[in-house]
Amino acid sequence: MLVMPSYSESFGLVAIEAQAAGTPVVAASVGGLPVAVRSGETGFLVSGHDPGDYARALSRFVDDPALVDRMGAAAARHAESFGWGTAASATADVYTAAMHEHRRRVRSHHG
Repeated sequence: MLVMPSYSESFGLVAIEAQAAGTPVVAASVGGLPVAVRSGETGFLVSGHDPGDYARALSRFVDDPALVDRMGAAAARHAESFGWGTAASATADVYTAAMHEHRRRVRSHHG
């Protein structure tokens, strides 16, 4: 598993890359990490930076070794939603919506 006790994280690419490889992530609940990691499904998010909180999250994997496999499989599926195809499609959707909005405004302005 990957442990990310970050204080600041704009997106969480490292977490996504680890999950793409089927690795559960234990991460601080900061920045973009709550989007990158689905707590309880693909890993665990930890509020704050108390080492004891990280130890408790990690001990869940020790107590239930099959949890690594379950979360790893879910992590790999979740990471697929961050692929280039998804990003390209979302970008195209933004441009299409902007184009439609522009056309609507031009029509309403010019009668």
